[in-house]
Amino acid sequence: MTVIPEAYQRILEHRVESIVARQLSSIGPMARWLFYIAFSSDQLSMIESVTTHVDRDHRPDSGDPLAYGETDIEVIGRIPLAGASAKKVGLLVEMKVDARQGKNQGLRYQARALHRQRSGCWDDFRCVLVAPQGYLENAYPLSDHEDAGWDSAVSLEEVGQRLRRIPNGEEDATVVIQSTQAANSWNKPIPEAAQFWRDLARFQRAIYPDVPIFINRQQGAGLFVWPSFYENQLASNPHAIRRKRVQIVHSGKTHVALFIKKVKAGAFDPVVRPLLGEGIRIGDPGGAWQSLRISVPYVNPQQPLETQVDAISNVFGAARRLYDFFLKHEDTLLRIPTFK
Repeated sequence: MTVIPEAYQRILEHRVESIVARQLSSIGPMARWLFYIAFSSDQLSMIESVTTHVDRDHRPDSGDPLAYGETDIEVIGRIPLAGASAKKVGLLVEMKVDARQGKNQGLRYQARALHRQRSGCWDDFRCVLVAPQGYLENAYPLSDHEDAGWDSAVSLEEVGQRLRRIPNGEEDATVVIQSTQAANSWNKPIPEAAQFWRDLARFQRAIYPDVPIFINRQQGAGLFVWPSFYENQLASNPHAIRRKRVQIVHSGKTHVALFIKKVKAGAFDPVVRPLLGEGIRIGDPGGAWQSLRISVPYVNPQQPLETQVDAISNVFGAARRLYDFFLKHEDTLLRIPTFK
């Protein structure tokens, strides 16, 4: 068996996870800090249990199709209440180093935890995503992690700095900080993809100046991190109620989507269905957001842009159509009842 020299070994997620789980196994600075972030309480009277890799399927009992999956770290603790017995709480932590999130991962955390609350396992809970800062910025450039099911998003860089303040925590801190470095990632930038994104930005400015795009420069592997469209007019507009509620993105490989967030499918579907035009369809039901889609040809970011101009033009055309659709029906779409 080949032995990889220590200098070239990659810090894997399970190693970082074990450090965090160990720090949460007793009432100490790390546990108090994470519980404060999650529950806004600096009081922590007990850690009852810490379990890693908890795989549960509550779909049959809950009737919720999202109530299944694995929790990386599950902590059950107690927070004292004034004039009452301590509140039993569940802290559910998902650890990421560079692996992608699973489909609806945060919403599945919420569904499992809610079922366990209703079953009497705890009085309250929080679901927390812990990952490198760059990972969090790439996944949630609008800081909209709550829409994806995460009550809090905590960077591993913050965890490392906290560990450095703990007696004998320097070694753990070094491992955690090193895990966040680009050299530790499997997702090395692909030169062909990096060139594609540069060419795409130039193509948009020259050919589609009326369809603005926002390209996240932290592309990772650079394959399917497609840009959003009309970002300043929609999600980043600080002067309109559409802020953080509306987004147009090339979502997946074969469609462009207009997302309306914080609405349920049951409220969304009957309102938008009569408005649909040719080629616009309702997307698969989401938990915290719903979508309208236009199908487009597949575009491969590892192939030169000049060989895919027609397909890329279809993408920009679909984004423009969805933006026009939103403007035409903005009042109707934003009157759909929301939820927190």
